[in-house]
Amino acid sequence: MSSPETPDGTGTLPVESAAPAHPRRRWLVAAAVLLVVAATGVVLLRPSPTPAPTADLAARLRDAVQVSAVMADLAELQRIADANGGIRAGGTPGYDASAAYAAVQLRGAGYDVRLDTLQLPTFLETGPGSVTIEPGADGVPPTGPTTFAMGTDFRPMIFSAAAVDLVAGVEPVGYDPSPGAELRQGIGCKPGDFDGVTAGAAFLVLPGPCYRRDQVDNAVAAGAAALIVAYPSWEPGAVLRPTLLRPGVTIPVLGVTHEMGMALFSAAQAGHPVRLSVPVSTENRPSSSVIAETRGGDAGKVLMVGGHLDSVIDGPGINDNGSGAMAVLEVARRLADLAPAWKVRFAFWTGEEIGLYGAFHYVQALGATERSAIRAYLNMDMLGSPKGSRLVYGDPAAAAGSEAISALFGASLDAAGLSWETDDTSGGSDHYAFTQSGIATGGLFSGLDPCYHLACDRLDNVDRALLGQLVHALADVTGTIASDKGGL
Repeated sequence: MSSPETPDGTGTLPVESAAPAHPRRRWLVAAAVLLVVAATGVVLLRPSPTPAPTADLAARLRDAVQVSAVMADLAELQRIADANGGIRAGGTPGYDASAAYAAVQLRGAGYDVRLDTLQLPTFLETGPGSVTIEPGADGVPPTGPTTFAMGTDFRPMIFSAAAVDLVAGVEPVGYDPSPGAELRQGIGCKPGDFDGVTAGAAFLVLPGPCYRRDQVDNAVAAGAAALIVAYPSWEPGAVLRPTLLRPGVTIPVLGVTHEMGMALFSAAQAGHPVRLSVPVSTENRPSSSVIAETRGGDAGKVLMVGGHLDSVIDGPGINDNGSGAMAVLEVARRLADLAPAWKVRFAFWTGEEIGLYGAFHYVQALGATERSAIRAYLNMDMLGSPKGSRLVYGDPAAAAGSEAISALFGASLDAAGLSWETDDTSGGSDHYAFTQSGIATGGLFSGLDPCYHLACDRLDNVDRALLGQLVHALADVTGTIASDKGGL
């Protein structure tokens, strides 16, 4: 799931809503054989025997998928991350190895596989960084905490500019240090919000009710040397990294903990400047989404099923979103020997975590005929959150036909005796690219977890039981729609 932009730092991208999250409402009714390829070290999971041909496609697919196979895939993604600096972010060797693994699995199951390659703006930290509160003009040293570490107390946001010993005064702009500030929102979303602010200062703000990039652009126009966004709910060691959506940011932009924000506010009152060292870079690198489709099925009726394969740059991303991507892979493997009425196309996206780049690149390149052939897109993002929920997409702005998809997911979970709720994920994942093109969408989500976008999002972070329930629901709905029985 994309990096957060909601005011408390726990929501999803690309929109940062001014209102509280939409209420969840139930408005709808209703063993693998391991083949080791010695030359590559890749484990190829071959489908187990196809169920009895008398069963319908949805039942056969639902009965065939195995959560143990998904967990084996996730173990491979964990191995890949461990071998590549702990991450699998788009544009990095860890992502390339993940994409290669998915492609080998799909080809081994008999799919024609193609890579949808784009130049991905890849953001990386290039060394340790810090923010230090300096003595004031009178030479009096600051009191309290004076040095804050990158990765523990703050993170540069994705596409932030670098800083090398940048010294600037701190200018609080609408910053509220009083108790209960976490219930309020910062300013900076409108150009006039920074009128009268001292040019050349580091502006200190709370998250505002807009895209974070809007705050940045308005701060730049007002002459900010840096923008520091203090998140009241963030604590040391659990700092996230919002994305600024696109490159071209000309100032350092930091997301900081509440504790650091308070220290900087006090520094501003005492006239103490800060020194910023923020070693980061952004460069275009080729990165590929992996696309595969069934050989049979009506090419005029295409069901797409996908999830993003990339992690953030701060962790291995085994739940977010190895769980969703590998669930899609398992359904693809089990469908390979069946005969859907519709053509089913599977997608493993790059660049989701920095702004849905892979999905938008794919959709925007489609011709009118290709686009109209895609009748539905199912998105899987974070299916194994510890102590999570069974959440069915229920986006009010989704394209026509989306309600029918959500009803199918609800009916599948009902049939399994499982409770569920709807959730408005808005533009928080790859389905948004399809929504923007008028394609019906639906999906499953298990909620955020304590390791969201952190280094602890590892294999042992995954709720296997919940993952298994949602994988079976995905298989059921995929089989129903692909059988031309979904009412779409």
